Amino acid sequence: MEEILKRPPASKDQLTSPQDLAKKLQTLINRPFKLSGKPRTDGANLRKLIGSILATDSPPSAATSGDFKIIPPRKKGVPKILLEYIDTYVVSTGTSYNLQVWNRNPDSQSVQIEYDEGTQLNSSEIRFVLAKVDATLNIITGIVVLTPDYIVKKFGQFGRPTVKNQLMISQHSREKILENTGGLLFFDEAEQVGNPDNIRNLSNYSIHDEPTHESLLPISTIRDIVAKQIIGQTISPGATKNRGQVLESLFLKSFGYKMRGSGLIGGYPDIRNQALEVKVQDAQTVDLGLYSPEFLESVPKCGGFNTRNMRYFIAFTNPASGIVEGGVLCTGDKLGRYFTYVSEKSYKCQRTIPMTFFQGINGKSVFNP
Repeated sequence: MEEILKRPPASKDQLTSPQDLAKKLQTLINRPFKLSGKPRTDGANLRKLIGSILATDSPPSAATSGDFKIIPPRKKGVPKILLEYIDTYVVSTGTSYNLQVWNRNPDSQSVQIEYDEGTQLNSSEIRFVLAKVDATLNIITGIVVLTPDYIVKKFGQFGRPTVKNQLMISQHSREKILENTGGLLFFDEAEQVGNPDNIRNLSNYSIHDEPTHESLLPISTIRDIVAKQIIGQTISPGATKNRGQVLESLFLKSFGYKMRGSGLIGGYPDIRNQALEVKVQDAQTVDLGLYSPEFLESVPKCGGFNTRNMRYFIAFTNPASGIVEGGVLCTGDKLGRYFTYVSEKSYKCQRTIPMTFFQGINGKSVFNP
């Protein structure tokens, strides 16, 4: 594959529209394509074929080294044809096709490419190019360009792998956030919940109680508490788990809860009564555990909250002094817009597509039909 295809476009605006991608790939219809019986070989051959067409048909200008960063470690989850931000797949026989996406959830926002001027390319913006191959005639009979949101709406969500998730916050992003007023990146909730007057009721609750109309605070109230009572506090260096418990204790005191029962017992979220998960960033990656906003899931016994509207506070501590200098406070759905989801181990998300869908594109190259 040509080297130019391995670099992102000079700017996000230069990406070829998916409609035009489908038009450019029309030339592949009835093109000979002999299956080897080896999925990796067939995939590489298709990628090379599609790449050769896109590289010679008015491609975007490629970004120069130093103008962008690939955020996921070892490029895990990043599309193979970066110049047009696409992944390619061979569809052949069977009653259904199992679309497999490695090391990213297409149905989530997670920064993959970060340009020095501030714009980003996200996992939910990657386009899928699927080529239907007739295994008897050894020709390509159809091309379809699909977006992740179309796949989810038409066929359902991608399957969620059982892996421990992490969130990568680059040093560049961290420094930009700490330059904000108060060192805080804050986003209000899309739908307002909670009452600031509930702060007076919290001494009657445990942090592990399910949130109620009488206990839940608005995230804007939590922001004020963070600004006045959390930022500036010291969390001494030590094991990540212990530092996390210190942060929980700071919130427990600031909210006015009384320590009772089993105290800090862990679990998700840390402060269930406020639907609030708290983390200390003491490395480039923050451990999220088995629950992550990358995958939409309901959270048991948490007042109807899910992983996407769960509140998150990530404390940025000074590595030398342990002082909380700032952080991030927002709902889970905002995290992937600015940071990158990664995992300890490679994983794949899968979505089954019935073969009848591909019968409908026979002889065509189309976008989100």
